Amino acid sequence: MKSTLPFFSWLALVNGTTVHKQPLPTVDLGYQVHRAISFDETIKAYNFTNIPFAEPPLGSLRFNAPVPPKGRKSGIQDGSVGKVCPQAFPNWLAMSSVFMTAFTANQTSSFNVTQTQELLSQLPPQAPDGRTTEDCLVLDVLVPQKVFDAKRSKGSKGAPVLGGGYILGDKTMMGVPDGVMAATQTKSSDGAIWVAMNYRLGAFGFLSGPTFLEQGGVANAGLLDQRLALEWVQKNIHLFGGDPDNVTVMGVSAGGGSIMHQITAYGGQKPAPFRRAIPQSAGLVPVPGNKKAEQAFDGFLELLNVTTLAEARALPSAKLIAANAKQVGAAPYGGFVHGPTVDGAFVPGMPSKLFLQGAFAKDIEIISTFNANEGVLFTDPAAYNDDTLFRKQIQDIFTTLSGDDADFIFETLYPTKYDGSMPYTNSLGRAQLVIAEASIFCNQNAMVKAAQKQGVAAFAFQNSIWPAIHGSDQRYLFPSGPTTAAASQVSGVMWDIIAGFVNNGSPIKPPAHGASIPAYGQKDSILNLRDNAYSVIRDPTTNERCDWWQKALYY
Repeated sequence: MKSTLPFFSWLALVNGTTVHKQPLPTVDLGYQVHRAISFDETIKAYNFTNIPFAEPPLGSLRFNAPVPPKGRKSGIQDGSVGKVCPQAFPNWLAMSSVFMTAFTANQTSSFNVTQTQELLSQLPPQAPDGRTTEDCLVLDVLVPQKVFDAKRSKGSKGAPVLGGGYILGDKTMMGVPDGVMAATQTKSSDGAIWVAMNYRLGAFGFLSGPTFLEQGGVANAGLLDQRLALEWVQKNIHLFGGDPDNVTVMGVSAGGGSIMHQITAYGGQKPAPFRRAIPQSAGLVPVPGNKKAEQAFDGFLELLNVTTLAEARALPSAKLIAANAKQVGAAPYGGFVHGPTVDGAFVPGMPSKLFLQGAFAKDIEIISTFNANEGVLFTDPAAYNDDTLFRKQIQDIFTTLSGDDADFIFETLYPTKYDGSMPYTNSLGRAQLVIAEASIFCNQNAMVKAAQKQGVAAFAFQNSIWPAIHGSDQRYLFPSGPTTAAASQVSGVMWDIIAGFVNNGSPIKPPAHGASIPAYGQKDSILNLRDNAYSVIRDPTTNERCDWWQKALYY
């Protein structure tokens, strides 16, 4: 939901970099020699950017599984031409952005939906990103100078996975990860290598359905792109000084949901190409059943004015990009049209069910993180006060919900009781909790509990610092511009936890900033981050509502 779930990726290597006074180093990858394009003076790291990890997904490779680079390019490549996979923006995102501002200011009661719609209708359309291309399967490597110069040291490595609802985002959206990388540079470690990849989004990466498959399409191509990038890391990271046996994947929103899919890939029958995982706000609203996938494929072909996948493959990129943008733009509030589907192979079942069944890679250590108010971003401000309209929003997203299931959700799991007996005291709190638990909370709960049950190290923390909405924790992980002393302290806590986990799998040691994260354990213990205070609490996502969502009875 990202992927999912907006709107974040993990790496930008533009700001804060300078041309190095000394000659920049090169790496021979076999299929090309790639030179670093710049040197980050802040963290003393080389930036190797836009390295291809797959053949361009064009022609017969459109809507197909990615393949590794072939042949060998002449000369030295430097990745100077930026590349972004085709994007799409649901129209509801604009309304959501304005509503988030009202929520943060505690002004939702006076929020005027009609007036906001009128104002938004007057805005010019968003200009396309000039870097957009289908030939977008590239990654960035940011490697500390000490690690690169002493390649035998086998530095650890983090592999971020971008978010964006599986329909938008790229590897350069969040900014330079100076804080995280600096925290990994300790007396006993020269630091972690930072890698971030693009993957195909929207219709380009997530078409599915019986007819699509019969005509030669491959479901979940975007997830397969991620897998190939992670396999690239296993094969090549030693050339940069990294240790392929000490890889940590990170991702927020759709990136977090993608990590869940990578852990449950093939039902755990194949080893995962990483050792540790940090899924953040793991967003996942899967495309349930063949009907919705078939409708999405049919709708895409109709917008292209063709009737077969072969005809779509033969069209110029501009037509495909426009059709994808138009289809996703019309998504129902909180939805994205395209996303991961159960394909019987890479995705053999719903991830939450696979975790419950023990069908996942059982040797992956995990830190799961989430925000207290994840669901507000996806809650329609025109619907949450009207039970009929809100029920329609949920059924538009979960199209396979039966009438009985919908009744159970709205009358039993989330009754309209605002007397303090439920985790909400008003209609917005109720609505956002339904969406948060269905798409984020219960996913991460299933994952962490399954890991803990297998005796694998598992940790979790919740950001409760206002507004604690989806993505709000990222401003502490990737701060930009002026900040406050309180925000800097929160950043320090997060960096220390992540650095300890990436370097040696142990985030428990109390950091200098005064907060330590407990092992999940039998008590479902997590760290709760609040303004100027940190405490250990019982995981609020361990509840009977998540027990129901994790069974995926609606699928």
